[in-house]
Amino acid sequence: MKGSIWTSDEVWWLVQAWQESVNALKKGKKKKMSSIDFNKLVHEHFVALAGGSSPRTVATISTRKCILQNSFEFIRAFMGNQPVTGDVDWFGMTASHQRKLMQTAGGKEVRPIDERVFIALEKLLKDNDTVFEESDHDGNESDSASSEGDKYEQTMNQKKVVVPKKVITGASTITRTRKSALEEETGELLTQKGQEDVKPKRQRLAFSSKTPLAGNVKDILEHQSQVLTGFLEKRANERSREHEQSRQEREADQKFWAAETEKDRSLLRDLFSHE
Repeated sequence: MKGSIWTSDEVWWLVQAWQESVNALKKGKKKKMSSIDFNKLVHEHFVALAGGSSPRTVATISTRKCILQNSFEFIRAFMGNQPVTGDVDWFGMTASHQRKLMQTAGGKEVRPIDERVFIALEKLLKDNDTVFEESDHDGNESDSASSEGDKYEQTMNQKKVVVPKKVITGASTITRTRKSALEEETGELLTQKGQEDVKPKRQRLAFSSKTPLAGNVKDILEHQSQVLTGFLEKRANERSREHEQSRQEREADQKFWAAETEKDRSLLRDLFSHE
């Protein structure tokens, strides 16, 4: 189903296809290839794992690879920031809690991932550093068989390359390609109303990017600490009231039985005095 949201199985297939492609480069004679060719190779392995057919294109495969890498780097940074995060288990949190923390990623698109995906990416990205695809600048201009989505994804992968000012003239084409990739990635059609809904969200993300990750995590942990402290205080007050009520009940029982005992003694005294 074209444009559907990625399932956990598809994400796992992509990680496996990515690893198989890296292994193929290691074993082959050609140790380097362009990002477009590498993504095509990953796509071939992905389709094979999916059973021979898949609605995912080379462009969406490349987009999801970037999201997975951003997500891995974010989670690794969170887990490595123990002085701030403490002993918080990232994979022990709910997906909604993870998404709230991931809002601090700023302009990078990140998503919650399974622990098995994180472990696989840790090995994969380490291996990928030694056999990483190199950008083919000449091929990017002359390869007429490449789709617009592939060209956009290749541009996204060349993050460290300084873009000349003259490239700004093609901004409208890149914008259209970005929207198309986003529609297929999320499974949602960006209507005019949908675009209006997306703009405020991007503004909020841009605002949150100014706040350091450590500060946001610290605020969340402080809030959780305050909630826990409030709960403990409330529970302590409840137990104190229970103890007080129990003490009052014991005193009332003691007074009752003391009064009953005194009545019995009085009756016995009256009985013996009459005799």
